[in-house]
Amino acid sequence: MSEKDLKELMNLVKQELKNGVTKEEALRSLVSAGILDDEGHYTKTYKELDTVS
Repeated sequence: MSEKDLKELMNLVKQELKNGVTKEEALRSLVSAGILDDEGHYTKTYKELDTVS
């Protein structure tokens, strides 16, 4: 994941939070996008995000 991709992801999350999305809705969205697994852990592709979050 590039720095640009990471910034875009963070901006998307911030925008969703501003729109009044609940924590549960945000988690479901990240799971459906393949970023988190059902337990809330990063998927293999996004493991590097553990170092910045």
